[in-house]
Order: sequence, then C-alpha cells, then structure tokens
Amino acid sequence: MMNYRNWCKYTAWWFLISVVLLALPVASQAQLHKEQVMTALIYNFARFVTWPEGSFPAQDAPLVIAVMGDGAMQRELSSLVGKQVEERRIVVRQISFKEALGQNSPWHILYIPQSSPRRLASLMDAVAKQPVLTISTMQDFVRKGGVLHLQDTLPTVAFSINLDSAEEAGLTISSKLFRLADTVIKNGQVREGP
Repeated sequence: MMNYRNWCKYTAWWFLISVVLLALPVASQAQLHKEQVMTALIYNFARFVTWPEGSFPAQDAPLVIAVMGDGAMQRELSSLVGKQVEERRIVVRQISFKEALGQNSPWHILYIPQSSPRRLASLMDAVAKQPVLTISTMQDFVRKGGVLHLQDTLPTVAFSINLDSAEEAGLTISSKLFRLADTVIKNGQVREGP
C-alpha cells in the first residue's frame, strides 16, 4: 500500500505531466511513449529554473534546447518548438558532441543521450560554470556533474537533482522541484527521498 507522502508525490507528478501533455501534439490516444513523458518533464523543468542575468542576449530571445545526436528522444523534443516558457519561445537545435564541447554555449538546456564515461567527463568539464541546464537519463548523471537525471522507466516517474552543479552553472532551481526529487545533492551531501 502506498503511504500518503508517496501518493502526494505520485499525484503531483502526474498532474504536472498531464498539464504539459495537453499542450503537446499526440497522434492518437495510444499509450504514451517514455519520450513523450520525458519531453513533458523537460518542458516543465524549464518553468522551474531561473537562468542568470545575461544568459539571454535580448529580452525576447528564445529559450534554446540543444539535443545531442539523433533518436526518438531528439525527435520528440522537437515537438516543443514554438511553445513558450516565461514568454520565451522555445527553439530546439540538434548538435554534435564536438559542438557541445564549445565554449560559451548558445543554448540554455542540453539534453545528453547515453554516452561513454570518458565522453561524459569531457562534456561535463566543457559545460561546467556555463548557465546550461544539463539533463540526461544516464545512470549516476548527477553524481558525475550533471544537473538533472531523469529515470526513463515508465510508469515510474523519478528524477534527481545536483544543486551544487546548478549553483556552479548559475542556475536557480525552485524548491518546488527539489521537493519532488528522489535524490538531491547539495553541499556534496546526498539526500535520498522527499
């Protein structure tokens, strides 16, 4: 039997997901694919993150989501093009690993697919201290310097946050978000569960 705290967490998650999914185009009433749910989560996460001043070149500059590689998740994230977060239009760009290593990244969110540990270490070094929200489904992503880890196994909806990495990037994450997280890393300490 589910305890009250877990029931509240589960209900809050599915409410957030359902609100976002109503705005996304769905071809049929068929079962949702994990990529659709994760895209909805990424869209919602963007609403709970504040980027530092100067992260956007202009008042009406778009929120840029960079996606490494090409696959189902990358194609699904393209459904966010034209949607808005805090009155900023979303733009999705597909990039290569080499582009992701560039200095002064012109994107605000970077989705990283499965990658070798060596490539991930290079990538984390490259984006450290840049105002980029890094998101992945890779195991131990937040322990290796990523900001948000999504668990990609439905029906379980879970995520972890590394607040130290977010702070280093200059990002402010709403406390509403880390109250729902399964794992939060802060000041080098790992806190499990809400």
